[in-house]
Amino acid sequence: MKTDLALLDMDGTILAKRSIDVLCDRCGFTSRLKEIDLELREAPRYLVTKKIAELFAWRRRTDLESIFDSIPLNEGIHQLISGLKRRGFTVALATDGYRFLADRLKDRVQLDLVYGNTLQFEGDLLTGRISTGPGCLKIPNCREYLVCKLRILKSLQGALGGKTVAIGDSDSDYCMLEGADISIAYKPKVERIEEKADFVAKDFNEVITFLKRKLG
Repeated sequence: MKTDLALLDMDGTILAKRSIDVLCDRCGFTSRLKEIDLELREAPRYLVTKKIAELFAWRRRTDLESIFDSIPLNEGIHQLISGLKRRGFTVALATDGYRFLADRLKDRVQLDLVYGNTLQFEGDLLTGRISTGPGCLKIPNCREYLVCKLRILKSLQGALGGKTVAIGDSDSDYCMLEGADISIAYKPKVERIEEKADFVAKDFNEVITFLKRKLG
């Protein structure tokens, strides 16, 4: 039996704010984050991800979890996910952020699967190192993120066999929008995401209405 899949981005899509911005703000790293983005603006994004992770070396896991839990959800996300589940969808999250934080959304918004970067720990302390291996499929115009959302989409599509819906807002979502049967840009942050999507939405009510029409 085939099962349809919805693959959602986390930062700016499920969450109302980008988690790394909030974490850096609360830990006093905002200026350094901007410097890293400028220094490596032309570099593959996996180098940026690794460099940012170093900022959190020897920070307590529980402290970052507490900060993360304070980030508000985008309005309407519960209704979207519950509606997809009623239609029999598997609902997954894929993020270029941190898996240990994304896992905390699983119960909060009733996700089925979660994917993200794996950070290394020594006890409760982050080491500042990422153990996620390279997996980028390197399609045209790819920025080479550590977490390849297209690879995740294709793997789940192969396992489940149904239609795929992808919803995201930023550059790291380009590849999964490229590969999905139905692609939605939610408040897109970059022009190429808007151009790639089948539908551009300013809120989740619009997403729900569009999917009802598209899915029948």
